[in-house]
Amino acid sequence: MLKIELKDGEQKVFFKSVGEWCYLWTPPGYNQDKSVPLVIHHHGARGYVREGEADWIVTPSKKAFLDAVMRGGGCAIAGSHACGDHWGNECAVEANAALLEVLEDTKGIDTDILGLMGGGLGGALIWNSVLGPMKSKVKAVAVMQAVANLSDIIRAGKFKEPCLKAYDIPPDTPDEEAIEKIKSSDPMNKLQDLKPGVELPKTAIYHGAKDENVPAQTHAIPLAEALGNAGSDVNLEIFQSVEHNVYAMGEHMEKRLEDFFKALKK
Repeated sequence: MLKIELKDGEQKVFFKSVGEWCYLWTPPGYNQDKSVPLVIHHHGARGYVREGEADWIVTPSKKAFLDAVMRGGGCAIAGSHACGDHWGNECAVEANAALLEVLEDTKGIDTDILGLMGGGLGGALIWNSVLGPMKSKVKAVAVMQAVANLSDIIRAGKFKEPCLKAYDIPPDTPDEEAIEKIKSSDPMNKLQDLKPGVELPKTAIYHGAKDENVPAQTHAIPLAEALGNAGSDVNLEIFQSVEHNVYAMGEHMEKRLEDFFKALKK
């Protein structure tokens, strides 16, 4: 098992787990003898984690969101490349689980207080992890303009080809055949089958009403309904003038994330 050696204070450590680059970023004032909560971030399309850098760390507007989460939760932030443009496939789920396994064995990181966040195609990985290897482990989830319905992605056509590529399915596969092949990895199927009483994380969903890439009507709204029907504590915010860019909301979104992840301190 890989062992991460940390020192006191803020630091960014890069390492490989099951062949995928990962990072762990500890907050200012971090002390190994006083464990901090953990939030795992899930990147979107063309996002990356590689040796020494990650798009959400090197891009100032993205890093500001992670800063807000860290302030709110008093937490460390981690992420995996998770097989790149994965659309929640098995490779990404395995990589995400492997990252958590490493951090469970890292001194000063309290993985019993675990949050997840992300957007775009990272949303599919979040829910396939929550309902898979991270079942009953996640306390809080925040998703922004996030994919939750692969069947809709295929039928809508705009991102059908990259989605099917992630599952090694030929791009010219008829829609209904592709949907059947991808069924077991489609979060919406599993979410809508949830029964009341299943243990689920507190969830915040942030989405633009004018998002034409990942429409709220087929992703954010049915996601909130499925979680609510299963008894989850879920808050859905749809911003009327926003497209597929809730990230562009800047301080308004930073404040929401900071406030939401304060719950991890309790």
